Amino acid sequence: MVEGIHHDQSVEVDLTIGIKQQNTKELEDFVMQVSQPDHQNYGKYLSFQEVKDMVSPEQESIEAVQNWLESEGVTNHYLTNSGDFIKASVSTGVAEKILDVKYHRFIHKQSKMSFIRSMDPYTVPDEVSKHIDFIGGVNHLPQMPESLPPKAKKSIEGLRFPFDYDFEGMANNRTDPFLSPHLIQRAMNVPSEVMGNCHEDNSQAIAQFLKEYFSSDDLEYFQKKFKLPRSHISRMVGFNEEDSPGIETALDIQYIMAMAPQAPTWIVSVSGLHEGQEPFLEWLVNISSMPNLPLVHSISYGDDENSIDRSYTERVDIEFKKYAAMGRTIVFSSGDSGVGCSETCDHYVPGWPASSSYVLSVGGVIMKRTADNHMIGHQISGGGFSNYFSRPAYQDNDVQYYLDNYVSDYQTRFFNSNGRGYPDISSFSRSVIIAHKGNLIPIGGTSASAPIIAGMLTLINNQRLYNSQPPIGFFNPLLYKIVREHPDAVYDIVDGENSFHCCDGFTSSPGWDPVTGWGVPNMRNLLKYTTQ
Repeated sequence: MVEGIHHDQSVEVDLTIGIKQQNTKELEDFVMQVSQPDHQNYGKYLSFQEVKDMVSPEQESIEAVQNWLESEGVTNHYLTNSGDFIKASVSTGVAEKILDVKYHRFIHKQSKMSFIRSMDPYTVPDEVSKHIDFIGGVNHLPQMPESLPPKAKKSIEGLRFPFDYDFEGMANNRTDPFLSPHLIQRAMNVPSEVMGNCHEDNSQAIAQFLKEYFSSDDLEYFQKKFKLPRSHISRMVGFNEEDSPGIETALDIQYIMAMAPQAPTWIVSVSGLHEGQEPFLEWLVNISSMPNLPLVHSISYGDDENSIDRSYTERVDIEFKKYAAMGRTIVFSSGDSGVGCSETCDHYVPGWPASSSYVLSVGGVIMKRTADNHMIGHQISGGGFSNYFSRPAYQDNDVQYYLDNYVSDYQTRFFNSNGRGYPDISSFSRSVIIAHKGNLIPIGGTSASAPIIAGMLTLINNQRLYNSQPPIGFFNPLLYKIVREHPDAVYDIVDGENSFHCCDGFTSSPGWDPVTGWGVPNMRNLLKYTTQ
């Protein structure tokens, strides 16, 4: 980002005020009950209204914030359907006055997208501050996707056509094959019989940010080329511009639908149409207000944990717990910066929201061109330990085993060994083929592995629903328990590492590790253990 000149004070910004909620400890306890497979309340989820009734702010808190805004002349505001956020649109001149900050226009060097933000900490009166968790739309600059390497922009159509569905034998000088949906399904041992009909209560969704748009033509082309079942998105929430398709959205939608082709699929779009928006927060607030959310959500978004205010991440965690209480599964890519590394090379930099204890964090692996399609941890695979969130009980013994056996005393000075370890699981993150603007191109990153895993979870939900079982919801406690008891539920990845710049990073190992988590699902076995 580069900072430009001071902007026109009439430019509007969107402020999102998170009002303090009630009974958040009770919510946390409830989530662990319905998510622990051995608990008597396992799978007994709440409705949207029941969660809302549990945690809604006191009326006094809502009125205190509303009265403050009105007293400052802010009339364009409303309480969201979830009852715990107030949205306000104000000019930057007004925002500067009521928050005691100065806004500037920041322009991203590569994309040229601009954002209006302040680098000053905001202040509000004490009688208001005690009622709020944070105000969004003031300080945080969105994390921009990295530009693609030049070779990723080239079509592979000319290499061999017509080609088989796996691209095996193409570009023989490559050490890793191009990956199609069929090759990925085979590598993950997905039973063909689970790819059929979809239960009427099943559903899945992706998020699209920052002018990343969906193309139905590209989806149709992708499905035709790979002889996948023809299906369409069932709902577009928010703005879309078909003529400007994004690579990120193409990757997410094509692979979540390739893995679970019959499931109703939503796109929740927060495109950042004006420079005063904060896209991830917009997405969060939008889905928090939807009573009938899809069961599985795949989100390819991340930022350095230390660049986010801690109070903000803690409030977002409460939102994740609310989704868990309703039986929803939130899947995040673990990031493409490996272990993360400070500029001074003296500590690791974990990624967020992948470091949250209440999401399924997905790392990346590479398939090598060998007789057994050997898989190794991808060096870019985001993984490590949170500085904000302590290690949850569901992974305590597994993470401690890794620390005791595979981390030197010297290395522990670079990270918080008591923090939440991530990722939880992995899939393929290099040479994944997508359709974009009528061409087939290879793409990489954990933005590929997250929707693959999300689609696999939709398949698990499908079988559970047909068995009259509840959806998996917050999957982590069940996943860790299953793999501990049945190691054949995954392909354990024991080779690879995630060094980044001047930081050595972690190594893959038997069992859980902070490069690939538990490894890659063996779907035939995982389906058996999650539906028995």
